[in-house]
Amino acid sequence: MAKISGVDYNETNTDTKDKVMQIFVTRVKWAVALMLLVLALGSIGFHLIYHTKWFEAFYFTIAIMSTVSDPRITPHGNLEMAFNTLVIIVGTGVWIFGLSIIVSYFLESDLGYFRERRTMRNIAQMINHFVIIGAGRVGESIALELRELGEEVVVLDPDAQRVDRIRALDFPSLVIPGFNADALKVANLPKARGIALAMPDDAQNLYAYLTARDLNPDLLVVARAQTQESAHYLRNLGVTRIILPDLLTGHRIARMLAKPVAQDLLMALLNEEGVHVEEASITTGDPLAHQPIQKVRQIYGQRVTLIGYWRENHWHMAPRADELILPGDTIILVKVDES
Repeated sequence: MAKISGVDYNETNTDTKDKVMQIFVTRVKWAVALMLLVLALGSIGFHLIYHTKWFEAFYFTIAIMSTVSDPRITPHGNLEMAFNTLVIIVGTGVWIFGLSIIVSYFLESDLGYFRERRTMRNIAQMINHFVIIGAGRVGESIALELRELGEEVVVLDPDAQRVDRIRALDFPSLVIPGFNADALKVANLPKARGIALAMPDDAQNLYAYLTARDLNPDLLVVARAQTQESAHYLRNLGVTRIILPDLLTGHRIARMLAKPVAQDLLMALLNEEGVHVEEASITTGDPLAHQPIQKVRQIYGQRVTLIGYWRENHWHMAPRADELILPGDTIILVKVDES
């Protein structure tokens, strides 16, 4: 039984294998039913046409279906020839149908197994990637946006159908049985840079966060929450970046109605329509280190504006021109397209 990153392959793919097994069982039932029907009709035909005993008629049916030659079933008239021809055509078709079912089952199982192993090997080589918990519409949107930004992404979800859909978009995706440590290790979480908790169930997001925090305490975490209560629990546990989709949508619509122009500008910034919002971490050797804010345009260009910086867990928005940028700061820049 194959294990990768401490997770049993059969365990992580239970839903997919069950689905394949159900299809296989249904097809086998059809094949067996057709086989019994041909055997029954063939035995009756040989008994009546060749005047053989029942067991011998059954044997002749098996022989002719499997294309085994026997001089006792050589036709000597048009009726026998027509009957033999019909049994050969129908019986051979049933044999091929049954064999194809067995071969296709093993091919589907083995190909899925090797595809999963290849995905796991690729994930094991990732560093500074992002892990998305939840392959629904929100998780898909996050994955697409991160890929646009040039980031590597791994998507995990307990639902095989959601994983199949996001796999079609060519994302490394895996079905996991739950959110324990062994399940999350398949995403190489200890080497990841951040995690997005995008499950529609707040309890699942909470449990996934607790597990991820134990595996990698330095992870950047962004969580989706359905209620203020869930957001409160997540904040108490240390999650500082939380999105409440319903509350955010209502807030945004109200602002668009009351302050449409300001919100249009905000949406342009969020969607990077003609502008690009970037962040840069200032190191000791950076040209901006120990330089005043007014030097930003001399270094980055005249179409760049510094709107704020992050220092010692605090935002400093709209800083004065004479304020100094220090090593360790993270600055936020807005760049306007040249066009």
